[in-house]
Amino acid sequence: MVRSAARVLDVLEFLAGQAEGVSLSTASAKLTLPKSSTLMLLRTLLARGYVTRDPADRYSLNEIFRRHGFGWGGHRFARLIALAEPVMEQLCETVGETVLLGAAVDNAIRTLAKSVARQDFRYDVDLDRTAPFYCTAMGRVIVAFSPAEERDAMLQATPRIKITPATIIDLETLHATVELTRQQGLAIVEEEFALGGTGIAAPIFAADGTILATLDIGCVTTRFQAKRERLLPALVEAARSLTQLVAIQTESGRNPDPSEKPENAQRGGKQP
Repeated sequence: MVRSAARVLDVLEFLAGQAEGVSLSTASAKLTLPKSSTLMLLRTLLARGYVTRDPADRYSLNEIFRRHGFGWGGHRFARLIALAEPVMEQLCETVGETVLLGAAVDNAIRTLAKSVARQDFRYDVDLDRTAPFYCTAMGRVIVAFSPAEERDAMLQATPRIKITPATIIDLETLHATVELTRQQGLAIVEEEFALGGTGIAAPIFAADGTILATLDIGCVTTRFQAKRERLLPALVEAARSLTQLVAIQTESGRNPDPSEKPENAQRGGKQP
């Protein structure tokens, strides 16, 4: 038995039974480990997104893994969601609008997680609903940063119909819009998917530079017009930070605290 691996599993199994979370002292005592060793184990699991720490310094198993498993045979995006949630919550608080995390699943965009704005009139979506690539900000970002030979099929993965009067369905125009998305590093879709709603999305890259997912701000169109200059840079910065967190988690030997904002965050992906 590898002792270090066993200790990591001991910590995860222990936290799985502690719904209210535990302090470092309690964890150390229950696991019969030195406090310093327990702290290092908890910091590693915190950095990888498996564990969360609340303002009272109580450690808990991340609820994403409690609900969906560990991404090895359960929800394959569980680790990404765990990393993204604090970034999404901070962005939602900063801009006052709903923040969504999406990825390509079965030739469509699926919303994986959301942080809903605390406004009486706000944008919201059901997590079990899929959306087309061609008329959504998240979809166009995924298409734009996918390999060139795949983009046409993605835009034609579902019948292109005019969901609203503003929906673009012409294939040539869509390809031009996708190319603009690549150049600008984000997509803006105003009332093409939902009347009164605007989506702004930016890419999240995997450590190897391929497109992994997309971060999106969904807001009421009238508020988008008023807040545009604040929303765009805030979204791009949050997506870059999440890209860097993904890269750091993937790198061996580096285990930063995901509750800390990455320094010198840069766009981590290579554009195909």
